[in-house]
Amino acid sequence: MTLLLLLVCPARSSTEDIKLPDIGTSAGAIVSEQDERRYGEALVRELNRLAHVIDDPLVESYIRHLGFRLAAHSDEPSRNFHFLLIDNKAVNAFAAPGGVIAIHSGLMLLAENEAELAGVVGHEIAHVTQRHLARRMESAQKMSIPMMLLMLGAAVAAGGEGDGVPAAVIGTQGLMQQMMINFTRANEYEADRIGIRTLARAGYDPEGMATFFEKMGRIARNYGGGNIPEFLRTHPVSASRVAEAKIRAGTTQITNNPEWDPDQFYLIRERVRLLTENRPEQLLAHYRERFDTGKANMADTYGLAMAQLNNHDLLNATETLGPLAREHPASLPIQLGMAQIESASGRQDLAKDRLNRALERFPGNLAVSTAKAEILLNHGGKDGAARAEALLRPLLTRYPDNASLFLQYSRAADKTGEWVRAEEAYADHVFLLGRVYDAVTQLEKLLKKPELDYYERSRVNARLDEIRPILAEIQREKGYDPSETRDRPRRSNSAS
Repeated sequence: MTLLLLLVCPARSSTEDIKLPDIGTSAGAIVSEQDERRYGEALVRELNRLAHVIDDPLVESYIRHLGFRLAAHSDEPSRNFHFLLIDNKAVNAFAAPGGVIAIHSGLMLLAENEAELAGVVGHEIAHVTQRHLARRMESAQKMSIPMMLLMLGAAVAAGGEGDGVPAAVIGTQGLMQQMMINFTRANEYEADRIGIRTLARAGYDPEGMATFFEKMGRIARNYGGGNIPEFLRTHPVSASRVAEAKIRAGTTQITNNPEWDPDQFYLIRERVRLLTENRPEQLLAHYRERFDTGKANMADTYGLAMAQLNNHDLLNATETLGPLAREHPASLPIQLGMAQIESASGRQDLAKDRLNRALERFPGNLAVSTAKAEILLNHGGKDGAARAEALLRPLLTRYPDNASLFLQYSRAADKTGEWVRAEEAYADHVFLLGRVYDAVTQLEKLLKKPELDYYERSRVNARLDEIRPILAEIQREKGYDPSETRDRPRRSNSAS
């Protein structure tokens, strides 16, 4: 599958302000693992800054769980990974150095079951563990990591659909032909082989990868020589490749079969549909058509209820999801959805009780914890804010790259009078959104306040020591003044 193949896509003009840190390594040699990790962290910040990442704790938890379940059964289970879902309707996925595995929402909506989605993720994990990019970079003498970041960010923004190209990319069109990182056929077959083995080890049907490739092959034939999806341009699917994947899957034994909710994928897929569709009337029409034609299933019922909630039709949302919530008390998406409806209806006590029961089943869960913390912050006064702060603090170390979590914690700390913690958390929030200059400025202003005690001052200084080198690398970028960075309106990905 794709590993920086998105670099060849034209990008929309909305990415003209992409500015990325010089990670200090060129493509003239294999990238070290340390540089790869810094690359990955910088790329995640950039994708967050451009509001590409779907910012929903339930979806994030699902993608992380699926990804790390596969990674734990890969050839390098201790490797650092970032699993992201990108808000882009293009059918695509990519892997990048630093263990960044990004799935486009369009691909997830096309997958018919979790094994197919896992097949894509397992294939991308294999590209990372086999270091295919690093090996190919040996021949790219002129391509620096910052240039790859800039072009990859632009390509993700375009999603293979845009016709506006930023000036920075236009100026490098000739060089791009030399800099493109393409996988060899051997790389693809190796990623297939290792990905299928990873699928089986993780307890998934290894044929999931083959069936998804087969589906892509049918789409390719339907498009003919026309404007085929980006996935098919960068992931050529041949009959022999599909046949080989099927043969290999058929001879691979599933060695691990843990229990998990088989309906989880379908519910999350509907939530992704809700998060990425900007026209509420289209969603309602979609679900009504499913019900009218007798095709509706549990996931459609959940999707209809959430669409009704988004449309402020709380009575019908309650009537739609209520029976399902009683029937499936252990379904996290359904219970969270019902709690959202109850909270929006002013029934905060019912919502809190439901979330407390969910926390008993799923202690420390990001989606449940942040949902309960939001109710406590909005309706619990100072005591509620203190409980929200205590609920969120342990999550900060488990989800250190979740910008929204740090913002929510900052609000909780501020309401309880922990203003130093609040300002520190807000600095981390803006840093994770790629606003490194703003984060440094925030912490430097905090450091000047005489009220800080010795421990608080030491903590702020330590964080500055971590962030300042990153800012210095950004400032070394030619013609880039980080103080000119402006906030992009960050879309709040919420199904409620």
